[in-house]
Amino acid sequence: MKNFSQVKPRKAICKVNKETKKNVRINPKTIFGLILIFSIILLIGSTNVYYICLIVSFLCLASTSIKYALNFLIGIATIYFLSRGLEYISGGIFVGSIYSMLKIGLRLSPIFILAKIISFYSTSYLIAVLRSMGIKGNLNIAVALLFRLLPEIKIRLGEIKEGLKIRGFKVSIFHPIKAFELYFVPLLYKCMHISDTLTCSILTKGIEYDGEKSSFHEISFSKFDSLLWILGIILLGVTIWELF
Repeated sequence: MKNFSQVKPRKAICKVNKETKKNVRINPKTIFGLILIFSIILLIGSTNVYYICLIVSFLCLASTSIKYALNFLIGIATIYFLSRGLEYISGGIFVGSIYSMLKIGLRLSPIFILAKIISFYSTSYLIAVLRSMGIKGNLNIAVALLFRLLPEIKIRLGEIKEGLKIRGFKVSIFHPIKAFELYFVPLLYKCMHISDTLTCSILTKGIEYDGEKSSFHEISFSKFDSLLWILGIILLGVTIWELF
């Protein structure tokens, strides 16, 4: 019979997938900071500064997932060429509204890219980061779930789209009200189901406990994080300098 007093203690191992291991290269605090800085820059900055922000965002996403970086690159290039094509079409308010939406999407694309990186982190890791930032209580749960639910909504929309194909429904942009009904009602039902699952999960993890909570995640800054912070501050300073 084995003497348990002689057994050497082992470190607890948290099994995570390859995607999670790969995505912890950039601290979420850095991504949150860049989102805040880029929001100011994209509002008042010049076109050259916008391009730099876009490149920085792509580099951050590429360091996390090359696949998603290529998808965003193709999507942004498609939106760009569509917006340029609409400049030569005179279609009144309808074409003008589509053109404006495409331009706004292009302008805010660096923020969308950074938000995609946040969705890669696990909910527990985001909660630990928000606690380290001084955001405690139910607010950090809400913020963490917000970024985690965005990919879930995309998956559910894909399921709804496949269901519509099976049932023979056709969705057209020329019938927006019907398309809204076909997508919104099933999505609302699926979101209610997700909310019940999340509520049970949060309660079983001790959200109602009022004491001090701990986490097994190690939160640290790398040299790449420091470089991104310095670059973001420099871009913000250049943007403010150009205004005056």
